[in-house]
Amino acid sequence: MRVCKTPALGGKAIVCKSCNHHHFVYNSCGHSHCPICQSIKREQWIDKLKNELLNVPYVHIIFTLPHILNGLARNNKRQIYSLLMKSAWDTIKTVSADPKNIGGLPGMIAVLHTFGSDLKYHVHAHCLVTFGAINTKNEYCIPKRKEKIARFRQINKVYKESFITGLKKLYDKNKINYRFSYNEVLELIGQKAWVVHNTKPTIDTEILENYLSRYINRVAISNSRVQYLKSHSKVKLLFNDYKNQQDGKPAPKNSRQISPLVFIDQFLQHVLPPYFQKSRRYGLHASATKRKFKNKLPSAIKRNGHVIRSLFEIITQLIKQNPFQCEKCGSALYDIIYLKPDKIYKEKFISSPKSIRPPPNLKKYFI
Repeated sequence: MRVCKTPALGGKAIVCKSCNHHHFVYNSCGHSHCPICQSIKREQWIDKLKNELLNVPYVHIIFTLPHILNGLARNNKRQIYSLLMKSAWDTIKTVSADPKNIGGLPGMIAVLHTFGSDLKYHVHAHCLVTFGAINTKNEYCIPKRKEKIARFRQINKVYKESFITGLKKLYDKNKINYRFSYNEVLELIGQKAWVVHNTKPTIDTEILENYLSRYINRVAISNSRVQYLKSHSKVKLLFNDYKNQQDGKPAPKNSRQISPLVFIDQFLQHVLPPYFQKSRRYGLHASATKRKFKNKLPSAIKRNGHVIRSLFEIITQLIKQNPFQCEKCGSALYDIIYLKPDKIYKEKFISSPKSIRPPPNLKKYFI
């Protein structure tokens, strides 16, 4: 990510034929957490999501990991992140199967977030859950309650029990590396209430789709919210101040200044383990279950398919903009020169430690 859109990755130079001015365009890194590139992948992901959703109301549910477990999550990212998402699905599946709530199998699409707007460590999963489920008779049933799948206390209780059970299994298999034992961790979280935020169901899921896709191919920051204050040698970070948000109004903006190294550390702590799948499908949205119920779902709940835009269609829309003009003379006549990656670019700006002479062999002095 540190060399994204730099000479280290190569690119092209647009040379004006009139004044010989060079305009450089460098290649993107393609990293799934990069805040600069990946915009096309986000557009493709949201198109795919629109085709997967059913023509039913959805409810947005947020499962939050208690902050007292942040240290456990930092040291066991892959295990704890996966356990959080599995526990979220186990909770939705369990309460939905209860005949007092729905009595069937729902669908859920979950996206993991480890950050807040201010880049602080805040592990939670955003879940789009069908406000209804398919019963054993292949009938779509709606919840017994008008605005929620189950009682909030029941959801919180099941979520907490599911996570603790899964954590015990990880400890038993020696997959947790932490300074506290399972019993010590259990003592820390045993009496604490776990928070699951529920919103009202809605058939218009466009806002939720856009929210989930916003961070699907990047960490929660963009260049527009970061400014380097050269005079202070500080990084200014603009964020949404949710603590002072009023009901029915957007969150006010706030800012804070931090040192560059602290900013880099706070950014990198949200980079997920290699090949970790931060977006997951469960129930009616899982691939195997979708194939099973493909011809059994009522036609009334199937959404009309959206046309998925291909990469070329997106590029076509982008190049419909005004043609390139020289920044200096305004000429539209130019040549393109392709640039090879600069292999020593990083060494010009990032110093590597010099090789240190190894210590002498002291073995002969102790024989």
